[in-house]
Amino acid sequence: MSVPKLKLCGLHSLNDVFTVSESSADYAGFVMAESRRRVSPETAKAWLDTCPLPGKKIAVLFVNAPLEEIERTVEIVNPDIIQLQGDETVRDLEFIKNATGREIWKAVPHDTEALEKMKQYEAAADGFIVDAKVKGARGGTGQQFDWSHVPGYVSFGKERGIPVLIAGGVNPDNAGELVKFHPWGVDVSSGIETEGQKDKSLVMEMEKRLNNNENHVS
Repeated sequence: MSVPKLKLCGLHSLNDVFTVSESSADYAGFVMAESRRRVSPETAKAWLDTCPLPGKKIAVLFVNAPLEEIERTVEIVNPDIIQLQGDETVRDLEFIKNATGREIWKAVPHDTEALEKMKQYEAAADGFIVDAKVKGARGGTGQQFDWSHVPGYVSFGKERGIPVLIAGGVNPDNAGELVKFHPWGVDVSSGIETEGQKDKSLVMEMEKRLNNNENHVS
């Protein structure tokens, strides 16, 4: 098993982008949907122009956004991945993928029907993020779901050769426990923040936990 991929999400300041640039994260995410971490496409582009992130893939997050908004963001930010956090259908995913030519990752809240939903989406999705289900929220809550279900999600991804990232309340204190399940990737936002800003020391601690040789086999 390899070290899990690391996605640092919810960047909402230039300082956050600098913090990610100094990390070993594989992915960086910007929230375009209504959220306390929301940024405009123009702002995200300005930050990336000031502090490029070579070697890291950029994801932009939407919740039930119209295609025109997604296309405009893609034109401005030029992301690698479009992450859909809402009630988008399989047809929506296919339509957005064909229109933008970008990878499409679908967020799925953990519940008893999550794996069945992933099976429905798998033909159109290039990756999945499994997050805690919190009423009235679309991710970024810092809430953790029951990780005893993680092996099922890991198996789903391995059997199909599709990335599945685990999100929801992941932080340096519990990442070592999560890594024991050998997820393809880990998606972190509030777990690496101090007073609403990405904290370099917490990012470094997260990297250390994910690279812990006691929890994976190279």
